[in-house]
Amino acid sequence: MTASAVPARRPGAAAVVLIAALVGLLVVLPLAGLVRVAAGGGLAGIARALAAPQSVRATVHTIALAAVVTALAVPGGAALALGVERQEPRRRRVLRPVVASGLIVPEFVLGFGWTQAYGPAGLTDRLAGIPLPGLYGPAGIVLVLATHAVPLAYLVVTAGLAVRADVDLHRAARASGAGRWAALRTITLPLLRVPLLAASALVFASVVNSFAVPQLLGTPAGFATMSTLVYQDLNLSADPAAFTDLTVVALAMVLLVLVAVAPAEVWLGAVRTRPPNLDPPVPAGSGRLVTAAVWAFATLTVGLPVLAVLLAALTRAPGLASVPANWTLANFADAFAGETGAALARSLWLAAAAALLVPALGGLLAGLRGRLAGRPLAVAVTLSYAVPGSALAVGVAIGYGRWLAGTALIILVAYLAKFWILGYLPVRAALDRLSAEPVRAARVSGAGPATTLATVVLPPLRTALASAAALAFLFAFHELTMSSILYGPGSQTLAVVVLNQRELGNIGTTSALAVVLTVPVCLAAAVLLPRRGRT
Repeated sequence: MTASAVPARRPGAAAVVLIAALVGLLVVLPLAGLVRVAAGGGLAGIARALAAPQSVRATVHTIALAAVVTALAVPGGAALALGVERQEPRRRRVLRPVVASGLIVPEFVLGFGWTQAYGPAGLTDRLAGIPLPGLYGPAGIVLVLATHAVPLAYLVVTAGLAVRADVDLHRAARASGAGRWAALRTITLPLLRVPLLAASALVFASVVNSFAVPQLLGTPAGFATMSTLVYQDLNLSADPAAFTDLTVVALAMVLLVLVAVAPAEVWLGAVRTRPPNLDPPVPAGSGRLVTAAVWAFATLTVGLPVLAVLLAALTRAPGLASVPANWTLANFADAFAGETGAALARSLWLAAAAALLVPALGGLLAGLRGRLAGRPLAVAVTLSYAVPGSALAVGVAIGYGRWLAGTALIILVAYLAKFWILGYLPVRAALDRLSAEPVRAARVSGAGPATTLATVVLPPLRTALASAAALAFLFAFHELTMSSILYGPGSQTLAVVVLNQRELGNIGTTSALAVVLTVPVCLAAAVLLPRRGRT
């Protein structure tokens, strides 16, 4: 009997039951608890909660922010993708990490950095007397969130260019007399409508999810969003009715994201992609212009804010000139007084646990490819990532608060529910490229399932598993939204400590902690980006 005649072994019923149980515990149970509490007051209670003035304002603000940021970030990300990906390979490898730098820096650190770089008494104000007007309020929130979302849109459109670009059509249009802009309008953009839709849905959902920047820049100006309203109601009100109302707002966030994401998911699932032909043409003389634009964007939106945070962390007191004569490490020493060291250790072990468990969960789910049960379970995991962190945290608190309230374990449960997709997608993509022949050959040769898994399946998956682990560590270490809702005395994460210090007005301490929060994220990104940037 030949190896090809031996059918590949599929996961058994026990594996399906195990994965379905994990999806139920991590995804379905929290969301079901959220629905149960929100519906506790009946339709009248839901209507009353949604009609409350603060809920109406927060909902309008959230939708408006998401729409404006999407309208700015998606064209910006698409322009960067079209510019960068049409450069020669060596230039692309340099520019890609520069564009992605806005995602590497934690959202809270980026927002705080903007206040230190462009706010009153910030870096540009001290050096040139030019503060950025309106930074505290909706305009500032839009600017920072768009900065954070442009790289996200860039990555999605870049992936679309890899499978949707048709160079022959582009060349035919140019040969027929069409100018560069006409070819872009009539050939390139229509072919990219699906990636642009995906980018729009992802950016819209990320803005609805956002908590750190609206809390940092919106709260001082009295500008509330749905995520900050949930946080404030949960932390400032002991009224049981207020808790029910905030669950209604949290559930409305879920529905808002699903309305944006579900149609895109249906459309994307119906689209067949095809491999690209040749690299797209590089317009003559565009290399230097694109390079200058990318570096200018990264410098203004990420470089200066991060530099401002570092200088504030090194400067003895706010208001002093950030020159070497005023530099000190005292802010770092003060930052680690009290519970900060324990919070850093807690964040590290939570991120390490997520880096270990998320790829394992992703691998289990990816192993169900081709089975009837695999698709709905994968959809549930995908939607759990789309669910706003505030809403998911409230659901986890309802589902597991009786046993885990105030512990770090309840935060880990939320991390696993939210970030499971980060383990599933890389492993699933790698498994799709893995031939079944080596597996069949190993089984014919007498290897058992465990030996086949260890010697044949896992070695080709090392890169995918490492990428999944790095992503999980990166996202978990700087996660703030869920941690700020679920932590209790003695279970603060480092991101929560940074937020609390900022709300107390300790600029130097906050800056020092922001630097500490950013360093491990950059190290994880250094592991991940080289694997992503070799093409």
